[in-house]
Amino acid sequence: MADPRYDRLGTDSSPAAQARRLAEQGLHEQAAGHDEEADRLLVMAQGIDPETVAEVLREHDAARAPDARLQATANQDVERVRPRIKPGPEPSSG
Repeated sequence: MADPRYDRLGTDSSPAAQARRLAEQGLHEQAAGHDEEADRLLVMAQGIDPETVAEVLREHDAARAPDARLQATANQDVERVRPRIKPGPEPSSG
């Protein structure tokens, strides 16, 4: 059964609906690992209606957990953190 939201958007030829379709398709391509196609679609959508693209991206980000990052990226960040130096007793002079 088709999603009525997509059926409605599929027949809507307004610039906002076109930009939304392209942006959502771009996010889908990005998730599939097709970065060049995703960039192309998002640039096209941005050229049609930047506000709608921003809304789609906000919706997409809101659907993800705040810490939903690629594990490899998270690991790189951890490797860059320097270990904390805990102060110990000062050496006595004398």
